[in-house]
Amino acid sequence: MDETTRRTAMEIRMLFGFLAKLAARSLEGRLCAHHPGLTALQYGIMQALNHHRWTISEMSRQFMLDPSTLVPAVDALERKGLIERGRDPADRRRVPISLTPAGESLLREVSPMDESDPLVQSLTKMEPEQREQLLSLLRTLARHMPDGEKVLERVQSRIEHALGKDGGCSCEE
Repeated sequence: MDETTRRTAMEIRMLFGFLAKLAARSLEGRLCAHHPGLTALQYGIMQALNHHRWTISEMSRQFMLDPSTLVPAVDALERKGLIERGRDPADRRRVPISLTPAGESLLREVSPMDESDPLVQSLTKMEPEQREQLLSLLRTLARHMPDGEKVLERVQSRIEHALGKDGGCSCEE
């Protein structure tokens, strides 16, 4: 690999890390006001469960995280009464997880993104053409990644579901 590609890849990785941390911090600040101790990962799990009942292994594939990362987060949500583990009558080994009424209520109360979010504020400072160009380039980059097309389809599906359901964005990632 040439030095320019290597340097570009390093900078992109660092910038993505910075943006992901900033987004998580912003979300966790909003969560703290409603439910102290709730993390961005736990909120993301709840968002996913708002769309569908998942098992840990299914969520692991959706989030592209190891189950060992998800289990403590799911356990904490269950202790807080925000989710519950169920049973699949067709397969006793399968344990689907769903939101409780308290979890559904929390999702209605806490927006994943609002006008104070640093990403929203930064995007509003850009010209519309710049925002579209940025999004287009990120989609192209994602498309070239392993399983990129599937990831892009999943992202679009979650956005459509979120926008169709409540008219606002409820995607975090």
